[in-house]
Amino acid sequence: MIAHIRESDFKIQTVQEHLQTVSIMAKEFGKKAGFQSMAELSGFLHDMGKNTKAFSVYIENAVKETGEPLERIDHSTAGAKYLYEAYYVDKPKDQTEAVSNLVVEIVGMVILSHHSGLQNFIQTDGSQSDFFRRVCRQDLPYYEEVYREFVSMEGNKEKVEKLYRAAQDEVKSFMLRLQQLLHKYQNKERVSPLVFYSLVMKYVFSCLIDADRTDTRRFEENDTSAWHQSYQTFFEKSYEHLINQLNEWAANPSATNPINQLRAEMSEQCDYLAEQPSAIYQLSIPTGGGKTLASLRYALKHAKLKGKDRIIYVVPYTTILEQNADAVRKIIQNDEKVLEHHANVIDNAENENEPDYYREARQKKMQLARDNWDYPIIFTTMVQFLDTFYAKGTRKARRLHNLTNAIIIFDEVQSVPVKHISLFNNAVNFLHHFGGSSIVLCTATQPSLTKTNYPLLMDEGTEMVKNLREVVKAFERVSIVNKIEKEGWTSEKISEFAVEELNEKQSLLIILNTKKAVLNVYQQLKDLQGYCVYHLSTSMCPQHRKDILKRVKDKLKSPNEKVVCISTQLIEAGVDIDFECVIRSLAGLDSIAQAAGRCNRHGERTKGTVYIIRAKDEELSKLPEIALGQKVTEEDVLTRGKLANDLLGPKAIQTYFDFYLTKAANEINMTDSKLNVELIELLDQSQKYLDAIPNQNPRTMMRSMFKTLESHFEVIEAPTTAILVPYGEGEELISNLNEDIHDYKKLNEYLKKAQQYSVNVYRHTLQELANEGLLVSLYNDSIYALKDGGYHKEYGLETTGEGQLSQLLY
Repeated sequence: MIAHIRESDFKIQTVQEHLQTVSIMAKEFGKKAGFQSMAELSGFLHDMGKNTKAFSVYIENAVKETGEPLERIDHSTAGAKYLYEAYYVDKPKDQTEAVSNLVVEIVGMVILSHHSGLQNFIQTDGSQSDFFRRVCRQDLPYYEEVYREFVSMEGNKEKVEKLYRAAQDEVKSFMLRLQQLLHKYQNKERVSPLVFYSLVMKYVFSCLIDADRTDTRRFEENDTSAWHQSYQTFFEKSYEHLINQLNEWAANPSATNPINQLRAEMSEQCDYLAEQPSAIYQLSIPTGGGKTLASLRYALKHAKLKGKDRIIYVVPYTTILEQNADAVRKIIQNDEKVLEHHANVIDNAENENEPDYYREARQKKMQLARDNWDYPIIFTTMVQFLDTFYAKGTRKARRLHNLTNAIIIFDEVQSVPVKHISLFNNAVNFLHHFGGSSIVLCTATQPSLTKTNYPLLMDEGTEMVKNLREVVKAFERVSIVNKIEKEGWTSEKISEFAVEELNEKQSLLIILNTKKAVLNVYQQLKDLQGYCVYHLSTSMCPQHRKDILKRVKDKLKSPNEKVVCISTQLIEAGVDIDFECVIRSLAGLDSIAQAAGRCNRHGERTKGTVYIIRAKDEELSKLPEIALGQKVTEEDVLTRGKLANDLLGPKAIQTYFDFYLTKAANEINMTDSKLNVELIELLDQSQKYLDAIPNQNPRTMMRSMFKTLESHFEVIEAPTTAILVPYGEGEELISNLNEDIHDYKKLNEYLKKAQQYSVNVYRHTLQELANEGLLVSLYNDSIYALKDGGYHKEYGLETTGEGQLSQLLY
């Protein structure tokens, strides 16, 4: 029976060959969290439904591309149905039968969902669950033929039995681990076992999806190279490169500078902790304290000593991502081993009702372009991290298993969207406590993630920096001046004040909360004689921003240039840049602290000055977290005398986050507006939907509603689309992607490069651009590009819309 036919030479891959290879790969992926048999079982049964003559004919006709409509054949239900009929117990009477049902439910759901994304065990309307609806179907076409063909293959039935028994042992082992975890953190509220069972299923799902896609790609490309590799030698060499670089810097006369000595001490502390077992650590190095190199030192040494598979940096801003990735490449002296992954250029919607071949024909080349994060060092964004666990479909879930047995460094972790803190905490809890990953929460302003609903489960005393209070004091390099006025500052007033400051100073950074406010001030200042004026916002593609930042840094080195940069908050976190003075529009105290980190960064002046103002031209109705941050800073911190005099101290930061998270629970709607429940509850035992199930309907042990969660989950609530823009090499990319591409490796190369030349826009902006005739569709209408004339050389895409992309990027 046929699983695939290679386009280039029409070679056949049989169903049995595909099942055997996918099961081997899935087993290897599943080992990291102790679910190798469940993953192998899902791989061995996932395409069992292709064992029919009808499906072989379907594949043959599809390859001929006759254009005739093809009969849709459900091939993903059979494997789950086989498990259900062989091992499911109607009403389990003891733990053994309960464990049996859990194996069937988890592996069965993984199998039947491998083209559509995970389905629901509970429906919002109380109707029959997706699981029972599929596995109990009596009229499943071709099932008798599928069953006969599968069991007639020598060893198939015995292999399933063996894997099923081993999977039961894995579930029992997981139950014991979970029990120990719950006992250890028994004083914490809302530590839900069901959420962890749900994430186990998502993990096994990831193992299957990556194995299936990888084998399909390798067959299509006739790739016979090794599909699994170790990066241990790379980590060892990279650690040597880093230590050599640090030794060179230590020999420099500037190393005796007190700030540099503190940086060296904190780096040494991270090196020591790399020898310790995996943990969830906090790295609260003050802004400008060298946390990128200190965390890299920990990660490289820990990876080589503890056998970790990869190092993943998760950041909130692409500017941090680009800068830190470049810094790491220079140190490890290897460009090819560092992956940057932020915006998805491909519009890759998945439709479970679309006929298999039409969907596969449209997406095949896109899916087969490697997107599984199989790299030793990865830089990605918080959006992509959360999407890996909770976005709909299969493509992003594919990466999840590569987050286990890893070192994950969350840079600027205070930027986790407050509405999704519970989802974030549970993902991290799973990766550390069950996936064996080491976690570093890296920021100068640590949020109170252990005190939230569904808390982060971390031990006391996990701060990596010793004597933190004294270290923070030593890093004080600025004075904070409160110039807030009730009526707010107009763009004209901000511009006039900027000119006054520049009469006495050489450089000034202005940070405002919205792109519109930034553009207004920029237009006020850009034509002034004798000033180098620059604009930065997310209306510009990453490469454009990178080029502007380089120009700004070059100008800042010149003692005779007056430099002013007007930016959204994208410049605040992780951007290594130093201004003499900063004007910051009122925001959360964490943002003010990050802004202060761009002022007198290296302590070369006695004190820099940071002015806090309230900009009048900011519309924050679509930015509730910034608006709440403003409110808490003004009402709960600035009004408290002692805290107001030490705004950047640990006590002020802790007070800010305590008030912020408390008020966020009341003022920011944590529930989904359509479902009226918090999304995390859809992985827990949502009583609202359990009560809706009629008594006569059977109930599963699993309760997760992934299909519903994923259809409502958006890190950025207003959906966005990436548009390729004609800036720099973007023009050539647009031309290349407008051609018919058959080389998957070349497509992969184009798509990676396209991330640097893309801007994310909201749907209404996309429609406006289309109406104005400024958009062109590329690669079978799956990629959008902007025509010449829609992109400004100074400030990028000309749009007026405001939104959350100004604070959190793809």
